[in-house]
Amino acid sequence: MEHDWEEIPLRPQRQVMPTAHGSQEVLDWKDVWYLLEEGRGRIDLDFFEERIPRTPNNAQAIPQALKLLQEADVRGNGYVEYNEFRHFYDTVLPVNSWERGVLMRVALDVLDREPSPEEEGLFSVWMTLVDYVHNNPAPIDFNWQWILPQDYNRSRLPHFVFYRSELVHPRRMSEWLLTTEAADTLPNLAVIRMLEKCQGALMKEIDSNRDGYVEYEEFLRFVRVKSAANRGSTILRRGALGVLPRGERTLEKRRYIEEYSCCPPPLFMILITLAEIITFIFYVVDMDLPIIGNGPCPIYSPLVYNPSRRYEAWRYLLYALIHSGWVHLVNNLVVQVVLGVLLELVHTWRVVIIYLGGVLAGSLAHSLYTPTFYLAGASGGVYAIEYAHLGNLLMNWSEMEVPWVQLIVILMIMSLDLGYAVWDTYTNPGTTTGHMAHLAGAMAGLLVGVVVLRNLRKEKWERYCWWTSLCLFLTLVTTVIILNAVLPMPEFFPPNDWSSIAQNREDWMKDHRR
Repeated sequence: MEHDWEEIPLRPQRQVMPTAHGSQEVLDWKDVWYLLEEGRGRIDLDFFEERIPRTPNNAQAIPQALKLLQEADVRGNGYVEYNEFRHFYDTVLPVNSWERGVLMRVALDVLDREPSPEEEGLFSVWMTLVDYVHNNPAPIDFNWQWILPQDYNRSRLPHFVFYRSELVHPRRMSEWLLTTEAADTLPNLAVIRMLEKCQGALMKEIDSNRDGYVEYEEFLRFVRVKSAANRGSTILRRGALGVLPRGERTLEKRRYIEEYSCCPPPLFMILITLAEIITFIFYVVDMDLPIIGNGPCPIYSPLVYNPSRRYEAWRYLLYALIHSGWVHLVNNLVVQVVLGVLLELVHTWRVVIIYLGGVLAGSLAHSLYTPTFYLAGASGGVYAIEYAHLGNLLMNWSEMEVPWVQLIVILMIMSLDLGYAVWDTYTNPGTTTGHMAHLAGAMAGLLVGVVVLRNLRKEKWERYCWWTSLCLFLTLVTTVIILNAVLPMPEFFPPNDWSSIAQNREDWMKDHRR
């Protein structure tokens, strides 16, 4: 669809007339009018001086122009209308008079008004909004014709004046914010606030002059205020918006993205990571042995899961602090920091339950599957965090974007994990890797994730899924705890070791320093 305004030149046509004082730029009365009133249909005298940009050369011209316009306002309304200005300019002011020169001087200064570096990006966004409104006309759009004379031609406006003078209905702004790429350049929080005001009873907060429409200055003021408070996390917001397809950036989903915040910071994942690093360093010093990628592991530690000391219940959780070699440590820390921090930024304290649930499930399952093996490392919790993303995807399927892509990625990771576990088990019968702990941690992450992670909008089937996951997790954990306590199979578990922890440490040191 073509519009007259699309053909507007960047600047009105100028004429250069030779005079006794040299060449002088001249505009006809229409160009002077269109620049001074800036597309608003009249020149408001109360705001005239504020709207005309000041330059070193117009310090006297602006007050003089205002005085002339006050004379043109013969009815004393406080503004000059189209017909008043036309009559005043053509009839009252002599040709080549200094009065006409003053009005031309001030009008030409309007042409020099360009957005500031800070404003330039926001102005381009506003231009995109106005283009969107004109390319997709709707009955609620503002129609200037009912307040303007029949021979008023807005196509004479230069582009920057045209865009600044447009009025946009809040519903049209809301439509544009939800469907266009240009809206992504605005801070996410600013978009959320504008959507809230455009769609609700708080429209007066964005439509400050109460005319039912949003103009450029209102848009600019609102976005500037909101962007100043949100500048620190703009990159994070834009990265999250990058996975949202066009047309799906609803207010609800933008609020979801806004939850990605570092205030408060993801303390649990940071603290558990530091605790594992400090514990690793402590036992490196305590063992006083060369540390390689895969060992040695301080199995004498009171933190390691020891099948002969299952009565020490704390080992079922604290074994996650011990790692066998720096490769074991680094692999777990990288995954839990990358995936865990992202999950905690959105779901906060819920990640603690998922992580500890995976750690507990891993040790309980390991104790039954390999009852004579030690267990160390945070893999149960790491796998729980990893597979909690799958639970998050399932429970928020309708709110997540490109969910099939995310599901395929998660299934690929699951396949690789399962394939490696099968390969390692059958090619290395003596492996000490706790694959069952990994599997149990993953299952716990999936089930607990469905239960505790926040769900944006619960569907009926999701409620069934929630109860099924909760009951299944509690049933499995309760069953494994009971079997660990009263399994009716003699000699399934090794006999209890009642010696002191200090004696265990001493024996281990003797064995490894021979």
